[in-house]
Amino acid sequence: MLLFPLPFLTGFFLILVMIRLALSIGRSVPPLVLITAGFYALQSILLGIHWGFHSLPPILLASFSNVLPMLTWLTLNELSGRSGRGQQLAVLAAIVLVVGAVITCFQADLSHAVDVIEISVYALCGAHLLWLGWARKLEWNEMRPLDLALPTQRAFFLAGMLLLLSAGVDVMVAVDIRINDSRMSSAVVGYANLALLIILITLFFRFDGAGRDPAGDPAPLRASLPSHGQATMQQVATRPAPPPVPPSADLGPSPEEILDRLDAAMREDHLYRNESLSLSQIARHIKVPSRQVSGAVNSLRAMNVPQYVNTFRIHDACRMLEETETPVTEIVFAVGFTTKSNFNREFQRVTGLNPSGWRARSRSAPAPSPGGGRGAALLQAAPADHGA
Repeated sequence: MLLFPLPFLTGFFLILVMIRLALSIGRSVPPLVLITAGFYALQSILLGIHWGFHSLPPILLASFSNVLPMLTWLTLNELSGRSGRGQQLAVLAAIVLVVGAVITCFQADLSHAVDVIEISVYALCGAHLLWLGWARKLEWNEMRPLDLALPTQRAFFLAGMLLLLSAGVDVMVAVDIRINDSRMSSAVVGYANLALLIILITLFFRFDGAGRDPAGDPAPLRASLPSHGQATMQQVATRPAPPPVPPSADLGPSPEEILDRLDAAMREDHLYRNESLSLSQIARHIKVPSRQVSGAVNSLRAMNVPQYVNTFRIHDACRMLEETETPVTEIVFAVGFTTKSNFNREFQRVTGLNPSGWRARSRSAPAPSPGGGRGAALLQAAPADHGA
């Protein structure tokens, strides 16, 4: 049947997406990610067999189905650094209780209660993950390394949406079973798997436009890195005028002052080389609240804090590519990146070239002219002091 292969494909793509996400925020795949991906794949296969051949007991499907949202919630919280030993034990206990309740309801022939339990578990876990992904100002997120903050938020948001979608499908199937004698359930499950498959394919093969300017071209470093605390002519021309502030208002340092402190911290203290650098660490270093740091970078540099930090990392990487024979894989971690994929993406955004192309260009043309494109803009605007 047409419905049979869709859960297989959905499960396989979900495995790929979860592993890719784990690799994007760490150098190895945690065991819990593999366990959760395996559960999703197995549940998708069981659903395909069940709806294609009607040969599996409902108690097995219901037990698997109720475990998945709690495993997803625990996995994402562990990847975000919010999961401790106590939380893991609490989720394990919740899984045992929920599965026990499902088995008890089946034995007591309380199918309505099974539906209520499953829909409630999916809805609660999905709503909480969605809230965590939507609330970008969460204090715990400010303590995350900058390279992990945005992927983590996207993962929370996506997982929450998928769990809520599953809860909605469960509601429609339950209503169809009660009203239409399950005439539309197979179609509902099939379309839901197809929608999920499209979402996962889009996510897996998506073009990451974050960090590009509205025109779609990589933003040159000229608009990002000051030279010894002095803004370039382009920065002065493009920097928006700050809103007027009443003289009597005591709002702390201005955005310009905050950015000057931040530039100095990056240039002189090489703060960007810390691969675990977070917004809260930056704020403590320059003694300014996190929200004001983020606001100053957003308003005066037209980028987010991770992009701002990455421009300094990329400049340091360019220096190492030009002056040393250090392999690119070692430069990635030396300048503060945690993954090569993120390094390559940011390098392309900032310079318009890949690392190998930059090294080859610097060897063949060591002194590019001022009008030589993005590479020349990078060399002109780069700080002079980037030594160890």
